[in-house]
Amino acid sequence: MKILNLGISEIILIVILALIILGPGNMVKTARDIGAFIRKVTKSPYWQEVWATRRELNELPKILAKEADLDGTLKDLERETKDLHSSVTASVSELIKEVDEPLKELDKELKAEPVIEVTIPAPATQSEPAAEEPVTKPADEASTPENAA
Repeated sequence: MKILNLGISEIILIVILALIILGPGNMVKTARDIGAFIRKVTKSPYWQEVWATRRELNELPKILAKEADLDGTLKDLERETKDLHSSVTASVSELIKEVDEPLKELDKELKAEPVIEVTIPAPATQSEPAAEEPVTKPADEASTPENAA
């Protein structure tokens, strides 16, 4: 339990110090005087004005937000963001479809091409005769002039 941001142990320490300093007889009289002073202060018009000002300052952000219609603006921004997100998602999906379809067709065409087997002679060593190793290449690569040489 916290009273004025003081714990139980701190309050007990203050009471013990007051008992030691003021004594048991003066402590009761002093507590009554302090209570009367606090009551007098809290009933004064100045104190009421301070608390009214505090309440106004606490409610000021709410009032400003209400006047500026921030709630409506935030809702509009959220709606626009959702609309923008959905349109961007749709555009990206269409782009992926446009790119993916030609790639699938090209892949089918490449798989449908016949495989041409080309043999490349292995370099001859002094002890072994030259042997040819079969290499498989697609028809387009085998027909290019760079590969023919």
